[in-house]
Amino acid sequence: MDQDELRLQAHTLGFDLVGIAPASAFPAVPPWTQSVIVLAMAALDPAWDLELYLEQGGVQRWSKWMYERLVAGAARLALNLIAAGHRAQPLTYENSLALLDLKKAAVLAGLGVRGLNNLILTRTFGPRVRFGAVFTDLWLPPAEPVHDYYCVSCSLCLAACPTGALLPTGFDRSRCLAEFEPDAAMIALQKERLHFPTPHTRFQCAACITACPIGKRLPTRFWLYPST
Repeated sequence: MDQDELRLQAHTLGFDLVGIAPASAFPAVPPWTQSVIVLAMAALDPAWDLELYLEQGGVQRWSKWMYERLVAGAARLALNLIAAGHRAQPLTYENSLALLDLKKAAVLAGLGVRGLNNLILTRTFGPRVRFGAVFTDLWLPPAEPVHDYYCVSCSLCLAACPTGALLPTGFDRSRCLAEFEPDAAMIALQKERLHFPTPHTRFQCAACITACPIGKRLPTRFWLYPST
């Protein structure tokens, strides 16, 4: 399987962006990995930020459908690689933090640059994307990182953050409403600030995404985040 065929398969599975990062940049990936395939789906409607409170195997957690879709698509791409005679493994919830920094991988795969909002800004969609990945023993030429920088004269995301998690000096995860492992104080703040359509569903905070001007001018076939 060559790079063009891989991209075609990824696009067929619903991924909007595909890039290749060098496995050597990530020492924790499986030792047989030659390439890290970084995949992105555009998340252009607030519905993508709907989270469900699930219980699986006695473990309770918030789950976002967008991430479930990413993992499922990455698994299907991995199966296609295996069928073509290669070794492959999708990035999953269980191994994501231990194996791969997805933001670093997206930058090295040439998909975007890190912005002041601590998110990856892509040329087409701005920060309105979510990432997944596949490890494979198929060697593919790594992409050239892009050198755009969009935040030189813009700090709209810092002003939009409702809890001051975004600072000129960096990102304070402990103050972010999107934190998935909150302490008791953050749980209380999330219940106060986030929109809960039902007791078991909520919309993740997207203030820094909504505020970002990069990628707002998109083809008319795409839905956009409404301005706030």
